[in-house]
Amino acid sequence: MESTMRLINRIARLAQLYREKELAKYGLGGMHHTYILNICRNPGITQDQLAKLIFVNKSNVTRQLASLEKAGFVTRQVSAQDARKIEVYPTAKAESTLPAIQHILKEWNQELMAGWSEARQQNFIAELEQLLTRAQTMTYGEEEKT
Repeated sequence: MESTMRLINRIARLAQLYREKELAKYGLGGMHHTYILNICRNPGITQDQLAKLIFVNKSNVTRQLASLEKAGFVTRQVSAQDARKIEVYPTAKAESTLPAIQHILKEWNQELMAGWSEARQQNFIAELEQLLTRAQTMTYGEEEKT
């Protein structure tokens, strides 16, 4: 039997290739959707909070945000409460691109599970959520699960 992680990684890589192709129309890379979605949901999120939320190291977050800021999707500013923290805000460009990003992600999911019943899809998602919870516990312990 093939490794669970190998299959998940292969699907994730194909999803990234698909997103790269589709998001290029908007001047975005394959991983930029994660940043824009989370920043639009949480305006003012700090770079550190974002790194924890999307399971990426802080230096990668800094690089990706610099790219998104240069392209006009986000702004960063020093926190008024703590000068050591950088808060990130979506721009109007990010907000206007958000529906297209959501459509691309929805389309991928629909095509990937085409022919599956709603119950099978919900069960599959529930099983993946259990795997995610276990993976978080194995990686961070109980105290840092999101």
